[in-house]
Amino acid sequence: MLEHPARNPFPARGISSAEETSLAEFLRDWSRRTPTAILPGVREAQRWATDYLRGFADDRTRDGGLACLYGAHGVGKTHAARHMMAFVNDADPRAVQLYLRFQEDDFVAEYRRLVSQLSQDLLTDLSLRYLGTLAGDRAGHADGPASRGAVLSAVGDDPARVYDLFGTHQVEAGEVLEEQAKEIAAVAGSGPEFQRALSFLLRPEFAGVAYDWLCGRPISPDAARALGVSGQIDDPLTCRYGLQLLTRLVTRSGRPFVLVLDQCEKFLPPDGSSVTANIGLLQSLVEVIPQASGLLLLVSNDTLWDRLPPDLRQRIGTGACHMLPLTPDEARLVLGAYISAAGPGPGESIWPFTDSGLLELLRHSGGNLRLLLQLSWASFEAAWPVSVIDAELVTSASARHSHSPSLAELAMLVETRLLAAGLTIERTETVDGGVSFHLPDRREPRALVKLSEAVFFDDEIANALQTVTQTRHVRTGGRPVFTALLATGYVSPPVLTGLRGAVHVVLVADGSPGFPGRLDELVERIAAMPPKDEEPGAFDDTLRAIVEHLEELNSERRAEMMILTRNLTAVSERLEHQAPKAPPEWPPKRAELVGRIAEARAARAAADWAEFRNARAEVVRERSSRLRMLAAAVIAAVVTTAAALATVSLMSIQLTVALFAGTAVAATAAWFLWRRFAAFDVRRANAPLESRRDLDQLARELREYADPRSADPVGRYAHALSEDPDSGYRALTEAMLVEPLALVRQAIGRRLAVSERSPADCVAEVQRGLRERIPEVLLLLARGQRRAESDRPPRVLRDLPPELRVLVAIANPGSPELADGAVSKHPAEAALAALGVRGSRHPLARAFRDGMAEVVPIEIPSNELRATARLLSPLEQESPLEQDGLGTYDWLPLVAEIDELYLFFEKLLHHQEEIRSNRGKS
Repeated sequence: MLEHPARNPFPARGISSAEETSLAEFLRDWSRRTPTAILPGVREAQRWATDYLRGFADDRTRDGGLACLYGAHGVGKTHAARHMMAFVNDADPRAVQLYLRFQEDDFVAEYRRLVSQLSQDLLTDLSLRYLGTLAGDRAGHADGPASRGAVLSAVGDDPARVYDLFGTHQVEAGEVLEEQAKEIAAVAGSGPEFQRALSFLLRPEFAGVAYDWLCGRPISPDAARALGVSGQIDDPLTCRYGLQLLTRLVTRSGRPFVLVLDQCEKFLPPDGSSVTANIGLLQSLVEVIPQASGLLLLVSNDTLWDRLPPDLRQRIGTGACHMLPLTPDEARLVLGAYISAAGPGPGESIWPFTDSGLLELLRHSGGNLRLLLQLSWASFEAAWPVSVIDAELVTSASARHSHSPSLAELAMLVETRLLAAGLTIERTETVDGGVSFHLPDRREPRALVKLSEAVFFDDEIANALQTVTQTRHVRTGGRPVFTALLATGYVSPPVLTGLRGAVHVVLVADGSPGFPGRLDELVERIAAMPPKDEEPGAFDDTLRAIVEHLEELNSERRAEMMILTRNLTAVSERLEHQAPKAPPEWPPKRAELVGRIAEARAARAAADWAEFRNARAEVVRERSSRLRMLAAAVIAAVVTTAAALATVSLMSIQLTVALFAGTAVAATAAWFLWRRFAAFDVRRANAPLESRRDLDQLARELREYADPRSADPVGRYAHALSEDPDSGYRALTEAMLVEPLALVRQAIGRRLAVSERSPADCVAEVQRGLRERIPEVLLLLARGQRRAESDRPPRVLRDLPPELRVLVAIANPGSPELADGAVSKHPAEAALAALGVRGSRHPLARAFRDGMAEVVPIEIPSNELRATARLLSPLEQESPLEQDGLGTYDWLPLVAEIDELYLFFEKLLHHQEEIRSNRGKS
């Protein structure tokens, strides 16, 4: 009999450490002491590294790289990334590698941990070599490739010799520094500050302070003035610039650069307020680091990969590797790698594990690499010193570690969930112990839930599908039914792919925390299925009403288009007979725009008011109709009862019974209609509603009947006026999300706007409302942000989209830093600049504040000015596909300021038009 290994070869935690360090010695030690099976994810990561190093070695291209490992927790993503870094370290010891495991969504904190991995000596060496490369480039431009090679060779072994080149004037220091400034400005928006920090890093008396600033650490005000920087790096945009500059610094120094960002799902949490801004940061890094000849590897779970924007996934492209649970062959490879590392063994043998023990490990671990190693460690401890590790021993050793249910436990769990959902089920058990649940319907099963043992090999897919495919077409007509397959513990990935192509839903009861939730979703989906013979009358009525409404809107749009076409034709004919003339003066055009804005606002207010009055009238009509039906039912019941009592002695028993039955039916109908009528309560139905003053007065009078769920819109309006905006904050926000009438939503928004909650505390509700197409939630944001002067601006406001930061800037004219977020290619950035967010001396800010006569004519492309004006416009867009401007939100308290900003950009457009006209005349 073969002997056991001398020690337990498996890690008790199932994972190896992955410290955040750039030390090459650590990577070498890790690769020596940690066995690695060449699984698909490991193989792909190693291939990426090989391709990157090969491309980097070519001076003509210096190609970068981008890749992503994603999969469930515990499948070995971090191990594969660390193995790739060890491979790069062996292949090219000059490579600079950084590893960061995200702990939160604060990019500033993560940047500080990341850059601090580099020592001060390494950063100084990189800065010197960077200058040497720039000096070589300048020499090559002046004297040819031979001179460039001589310079690079001179500074290759001792980068400090670049000072000798400057001292002997072989290369002009000013030209090199000028070239350095250009390159830094191309990758870092704060170029001058970063260049000064790199320069001071080379001066011993300031090197420590410059290093601290580059790492994002706090420095004293005196040190900041000495370096010529604004202070500690504390905003995500500057941190992004720093990381981009670091990449350029390393690769231009002739050294490969590898950056691994692990657990990206913590940087982009699904409920995080900074997700949008962080996605923008990630997209920038994905573009810039490969362009700067670096290799960027992202590591995330399945959920984040599914949530990534399509353009980001397309950018990664073939560099994505989905790491799946282990197959039986891969599990054998993993066990063999760890066992052989513990001592000399017979080749790739997995002794003392048997084949049955291996399959049982897979069933209890679900193919998860981390859990498989933990269970292997527990099984080895239980078998020491002489026992073989078979299925029985693995089962007993896994009792404390595994949570995957047996087939009987899974059947009990599924049956309990189905019954708790109020479903009628028929349980079927086969001779071999298989279990399935039929959910009967009127003529045939509504659904079939089949339970299966763990499925290991590809040829077992036929066995797993046999029962399902036989029962998908059953009883009359052979119509297919909804099918679900639940397996205990483990399904081999190739088998899982085949099953999902043949069965509606496949779930693996692997004991993971997410399995109960997935089972609940399956039960809810089955419970929500309508009976196959159900009459779709109610649905058809709803669909018919929607179609009629769309037809009505379409008819209105066609009439509007005909009128517009006639008007445009008339204008065109007039223009043809007129001589070309210069554009009109700005004051008449401004007056025209102001008049159009007033007309548009009056039309929108009238439409909102008409919508409210029509809804109220419809409720009153419905109430009257129900009241008439109730009266008719009561009269019918009374007449029938009287007739029955008057003739009871003259009629046969059968006729008497029929009369009393009719009386009972009429009385029941009257009672039912009374209940429906009482639920449809309308107070003061005949009260006049000729103006908003009438509505406010009526709402105050009916305050005791205020109800957010009332069928009467006046009752909902009264609730909006009477609910406390702080204690009833949640109720008001929920009411706004379901309210169909714009007038009531505006009343709710105005009530919420007097809440004690600051705008920064309401960002989550604002974002949710905008996703639900409820723009009135902006009333929560368009308010002054109360804060102490010493407080830092809330990052949640700075992370908002640019068009929302415009509202923040207008509402807080004395605190432009509240809206100072990341700069983007968005029309709102011009509006933010005009409001002074980019500094009070910005040309747009000076023109908006002091008038255009105070500044040099501004050269901004007309399309950018026009896009900004469209963003702010109080006039509705002609195309239904374009979003209306901020000025169309007439209920905002900032609408006057928005109009002023909109007219400013219209004036800029008019000014450019005048310049072009005068230029043509000259």
